[in-house]
Amino acid sequence: MPRKIWSNPGNPTAGVATRLGITRAELRRRLHRIKRAAKLGPRDRVTIWDDGSVTDEADDNIGNLQEEI
Repeated sequence: MPRKIWSNPGNPTAGVATRLGITRAELRRRLHRIKRAAKLGPRDRVTIWDDGSVTDEADDNIGNLQEEI
């Protein structure tokens, strides 16, 4: 079962990127693409899980940072 690694307001930390095995710049790029595809704005809150999955505030899966290229 995936564990939550980020759900705070603002940008995820470098520690989140490290945990996922990607750079912080890559994390930001992928997260923005996932949020845009889900019709969410930059300020919309999401949760990042340790398997790379991203969920919105309704806890719906909107993408995966490991799969987003």
